Amino acid sequence: MNWYGFIIASAIVLCVVAAYFTAKHRGLQGDIVVDIILFCLPLAIVFARIYYVIFDLIDGGEWTFLKFIGADDNGLKGLAIYGGLIGAVIGAFLLSLFKKRKKNPEDKRVSFMQLCDLGFVFIILGQSIGRWGNFANQEAHGYLITDPSKMWFPFAIEKGGNWYYATFFYESMWNLVGFGILFFLYSGKFKSFDGFVFACYCIYYGIGRSWIEGMRSDSLWLVPPTADGNGELPDVGGLRVSQLVSILLILFGVAYIIAHIVRAKKAGKKIFIFVRKDKLDESYFEYEKTKLAHPMPGIKFWKDRHKQSGDEVIVDNNGVAVRVSADDALSSSDDSGGKAEDTAEKERNRLAQEEALAQDEISRTEATDTKPENNVKACEDEIYEDRWDD
Repeated sequence: MNWYGFIIASAIVLCVVAAYFTAKHRGLQGDIVVDIILFCLPLAIVFARIYYVIFDLIDGGEWTFLKFIGADDNGLKGLAIYGGLIGAVIGAFLLSLFKKRKKNPEDKRVSFMQLCDLGFVFIILGQSIGRWGNFANQEAHGYLITDPSKMWFPFAIEKGGNWYYATFFYESMWNLVGFGILFFLYSGKFKSFDGFVFACYCIYYGIGRSWIEGMRSDSLWLVPPTADGNGELPDVGGLRVSQLVSILLILFGVAYIIAHIVRAKKAGKKIFIFVRKDKLDESYFEYEKTKLAHPMPGIKFWKDRHKQSGDEVIVDNNGVAVRVSADDALSSSDDSGGKAEDTAEKERNRLAQEEALAQDEISRTEATDTKPENNVKACEDEIYEDRWDD
């Protein structure tokens, strides 16, 4: 069994399902996740391969076309995560252009940063799970360990009778913690401007990858090292590709957040970072551009659903209770939700009118019974009954 492929496929399925149900917290329809997969996943795989091959060639590797497409004995062994991230970002950009086309209604359009915020919350989760595919392949480990006190899993991994730093495990745990942080930033009570979660991903992942990459023995090199490492010591000199890209990611994330702060101050508005959802309004910079302010069609945030929940009981003319449940209307499909509420409202109005007519009828009957001629007739009937008894 190909455990590497199984683990990667499982990670993709888990992330897609989780992202589908999480999208609504940001005012997005769950179907947008399917669009992300269709646009981003193929490009991510292709660019992960291209990225690896390019820098492996720079490092002195040899490639043929059959090897590139995975038609040899090695299969698709040799995919670089940063290449995959580049492909995913390109796919998200193309999807945002597709969603912004003129014939698409305004409320169904999604911006590039909105897609990145959602996508990268679960990309880092997929990275955490996917690193265990490296464990299955006995790859992506660190330098050789010579100290017996360090020869234990998961600090180290055994391969061919030798022990190496388990850098795949370090990155897996780092990414798992990062997923918890990003998920809180995206779905928690405190919200921030579009692109903030993506910027935080760039900073967090860049920091972790930059120091973990320095421990790996199979890095791709932009500038080859001047000397090989000795024992547990890393290679000397040179420039690792992933460390350079990690530093660029950190700088981008910091710059993007600072740019928002500067632009907010110039616009005379509040900085839209870590704001409670129930406190948000248009006084916060770029809040009006988010799906929190303008959800996609059919999206009802949990707090709004909770306010409308509960049962209302109405009694008709015959004393029969008629239950109108707001929950029933809310649990209907997105397209028919409004129609169900309108129908319930019309039913309440109809029953109220019938009850009012019934009360008028009762009042007229009582008024007729209290007229003098009716009272005389009632007395005569009573005297007649008494005589009959005598």
